[in-house]
Amino acid sequence: MDPDKALGVVGYVVLTVVLVYLVLSVMGIVKIPWATVGGFSMEPTLEAGTLVVLCPVPSNVTSLLGHVVVYDHYGEYIIHRVIGVYPSGDTYYIVTKGDANQVADPWETPVNQVYGAVCLGVQYIGLITLTLRKPPTLILAIVVLLVLWLVLDETEKRVNSRDAP
Repeated sequence: MDPDKALGVVGYVVLTVVLVYLVLSVMGIVKIPWATVGGFSMEPTLEAGTLVVLCPVPSNVTSLLGHVVVYDHYGEYIIHRVIGVYPSGDTYYIVTKGDANQVADPWETPVNQVYGAVCLGVQYIGLITLTLRKPPTLILAIVVLLVLWLVLDETEKRVNSRDAP
C-alpha cells in the first residue's frame, strides 16, 4: 500500500475513534480520566473552563483531605475540595466545599463515588468540552468534521488525478 494512502487510512481511523470516544464520554457512557470545571465555585483555584486531569483515589482515603476531587452527586459530577473525611460503618465519606463558597456542601459523599483527585489543571482547554456537552453543539461539530473530512478527501482525489500521468 502507498505510504500516503496508509497515512490517510490511519488518520481516518484515529479521527473516527476520537469522535466515538468524545460522543460516548459526553453521553456519560465512558468514564474519562479528566473533567471540566463548569462553574465558579472553585475560583480562584480553578476557573470555569479549566480542564482537570484526574489521578486515582488513593487507598488511604484520609490523604484526600485538602485535595480537590471530582465526584458523582446524583448523576452530576462536582469538582470541590475535600475538607473532611470520616468513616461510617464499612465505608468512608468525604465532606467537600468549593473554594469560593462560604459553607460546605450540604451532603456527604461516599468515597466510592469519587472519580479521582485533581492532578493537573489546564485553563481554557475545557471550554471545548463545555461547548460540546450540549447535544445541538455536539451534533453540529460532528457534522462539520464529517463535511470537512469529505471535502478534504475529495480535494485530495482531484489533486491526485491531476498529478497522475
